[in-house]
Amino acid sequence: MYEPGILVRKPREEELDQLADLIKRFYIFNEEFDPAWSIVADPDNTARIVAKEYIEGAGETLVALIDSQVVGYIHAEIRENKMLEAGKIGVITEVYVHPQARRRGIASRLVEEMQALLGEKGVRHIAAEFPAQNIVAKEFYSKLKFRPYASIYLREV
Repeated sequence: MYEPGILVRKPREEELDQLADLIKRFYIFNEEFDPAWSIVADPDNTARIVAKEYIEGAGETLVALIDSQVVGYIHAEIRENKMLEAGKIGVITEVYVHPQARRRGIASRLVEEMQALLGEKGVRHIAAEFPAQNIVAKEFYSKLKFRPYASIYLREV
């Protein structure tokens, strides 16, 4: 179950710096798994730009707070495909919990809350996207009953 005292909601403007820090940490962590995930030269400024976009409504973003501190976030996109019966698929593209706040069920709670939010928008399936070598993510999503759905192969141009 989840630890009491954790609030999950949409991010606010005054939380921009905290959200930007978590976004930067997410990408630094994933950079370890594949060189294609190498981050930009100015991650602090770029993370602030991305955080602002998320706060303003680009995609779907939720944050987890403990004592007014943003300790985790989740970001998802809704992808539509008119040829599929499901029509809309919610794709989690980012989930990160600050190391000091881990092992409290925060990531699971963020996924659950995102699933509910996407369901309200007509999404019938939710997927997760992460580097293929990220074993931590594979184990996490497997525990939450996600299954392999699609494969993406990459090569340099």
